[in-house]
Amino acid sequence: MENRVSGSDVLIRLEDLCKSFDNEQILKSVNLSIRDKEFVTLLGPSGCGKTTILRCIAGFETPDEGKITFEGKNLLKTPAHMRPINTVFQKYALFPHLNVFDNVAFGLRIKKVPEKTIRQQVRKMLAMVDLKGYERRPISKLSGGQQQRVAIARALVNMPRLLLLDEPLGALDLKLRKDMQLELKNLHRQSGITFLYVTHDQEEALTMSDTIVVMKSGTIQQIGSPQDIYNEPANAFVADFIGESNIFNARMNEDCKVLLCGAEFVCVDPKPAELVDVVIRPEDVEIVPPEKGIVTGHVEASLFKGVHYEMTVSCQNETWIIHSTRSAEVGDTIGMYVSPENIHIMKRMFPDEENRIEAVVTAEANEEGMYEISFDGKSLLLPSRESLAAEEKVLLTVAGEDVELCEPEDSVFSGVLDSVVWKGSHYEMILTSEHRRWLIRSQMDEQAGSEVSFRFRPDSIKVVKGEEQ
Repeated sequence: MENRVSGSDVLIRLEDLCKSFDNEQILKSVNLSIRDKEFVTLLGPSGCGKTTILRCIAGFETPDEGKITFEGKNLLKTPAHMRPINTVFQKYALFPHLNVFDNVAFGLRIKKVPEKTIRQQVRKMLAMVDLKGYERRPISKLSGGQQQRVAIARALVNMPRLLLLDEPLGALDLKLRKDMQLELKNLHRQSGITFLYVTHDQEEALTMSDTIVVMKSGTIQQIGSPQDIYNEPANAFVADFIGESNIFNARMNEDCKVLLCGAEFVCVDPKPAELVDVVIRPEDVEIVPPEKGIVTGHVEASLFKGVHYEMTVSCQNETWIIHSTRSAEVGDTIGMYVSPENIHIMKRMFPDEENRIEAVVTAEANEEGMYEISFDGKSLLLPSRESLAAEEKVLLTVAGEDVELCEPEDSVFSGVLDSVVWKGSHYEMILTSEHRRWLIRSQMDEQAGSEVSFRFRPDSIKVVKGEEQ
């Protein structure tokens, strides 16, 4: 996935960027174009490859494959210290033995800029970051927010074409973090420098960015404006990661009509009859009298959050989250209405709701009628309603709810969870093992990015002969 930007606007372009560490692929053919003077944020969970992209651009890491071009020129041939790029880290890496002025002036002095010019540029930059009068203050006497401003001033004083910011607000308290978000946005406007920002904080990305790049497991999931990312998520992962969402398994009955919680909702997406994911933001659910709702539900919990009530509502064994200025009491039956334009339809990653595995029969039926069937380097004893011959190819299908997470000593397979999304009544997980991706539906809450073990009951696997596939 790549954002399409006209050539004259592009400052930096990543093409098919790949990077691995210890045989684990961190970046998987990443393509990204960044405009001059744009504020771009790389957003995603820990381990998705955000910081690796920054380090490759800065020259601290060399990609295994792919290109990085800066104004059309190959950046990989330029040493890190000669690239027109500066970086601000979460740990500010200030020099404790130098005062504020000397920290900011350090890069200019390395370049042998005349001292008169240094004084002018440093004072101008300290005024820009609201530290005028702090020139002689020791670093140890500054607060965390002031130290962060010094680090930004030191990076900006050299007037780089591109400023990389790797979670620079992560060490600040909540109030200061919010204040600095606005200051960074103002600094971006004043300086005219391109910002590439890394965070896992969704609100931070929505507040500051011109463009957000949502990442997962070394791949780009969606590129767009904050409004596009929030209002039109590309898939369930993006919808779940960007703010709170109601995400349900549903079925398109016909164009612009989707079956959800036993009722037909009108939407604006023309889709064929198929299984889909439906995303509805909590603030888009209207509370109405039961007889006027598309569906009805029972209020399980209600909390006042200052500007709205947050309610948990049970409907047809699905759990809805509603944000509303109207209150409802626990135990009330309410009607729920959603406007067609607020129902977002997305394709499922596993359209058939099951895992499909090509396998081969390695031994004919034993006395118990069980066949030895092999795939992915494993052999399982499985029953079959049909007579099978050795070396015959078969197709195995196992539903997501029949894949069980378990302890390593009880497992058959293991892999890493790419995504974990709550689907109203269960967690839907996408797991990558050595040979394939798996769909898992579970009541267990696991973290995306964690390694887990799993198994499935032999009697839950359907075996279909090769010619019937």
